[in-house]
Amino acid sequence: MSAETTLDRVRIEQAFRVMGQYLLDRKSLGEIAIYGGSAILFQFDWRKTSQDVDARVISDGNHGLVIEAVREAAKQLDLPGSWLSESVSIYTRRDEGVADRVFVGLYPSAERCGLRVTAAKPAYILAMKLKALERSTMDDRDYQDAINLGLDCGITTVDQLHGIFHKFFPDQELLSAADLRIRELARAIQARSSTNG
Repeated sequence: MSAETTLDRVRIEQAFRVMGQYLLDRKSLGEIAIYGGSAILFQFDWRKTSQDVDARVISDGNHGLVIEAVREAAKQLDLPGSWLSESVSIYTRRDEGVADRVFVGLYPSAERCGLRVTAAKPAYILAMKLKALERSTMDDRDYQDAINLGLDCGITTVDQLHGIFHKFFPDQELLSAADLRIRELARAIQARSSTNG
């Protein structure tokens, strides 16, 4: 996907409808969980676009068919082949369950469903964003998202940030590069909180 290409909620839902119809036509029900920017934009107004859809196929036995539906959506809507990325798996928790996600929708419609979509809850996304701070990106989007998620979740201190990380990843430690940014992040959340308040 080129740097200029972004997906908004309307475009993502168009792709989900194509996927849902593709699966429905094959008498299959697929389920995906979304994370990152796309999960944020389905839950908050402050995020308008995402570079791709970070997702995992969570339905049993039809992973290949769901990926075929992803390719069909790319073809029909002229999206890059990488519009849906499964590489997010390195940031998800091993024992993730239903309680970690919220319902997003049924596609192509609630009455005729071939695809069910859920999204990671905000606190879980925040924990994943903290883990992602170990890598740096040009736009530092993970850091900016973490500020907004911290505000929305009421997480403003270093201890609270560590607490939310360990709630979702109890058997892991933040890598030093990410841990170094936690203090900076807490200060940024507090500064934004006092400006908004």
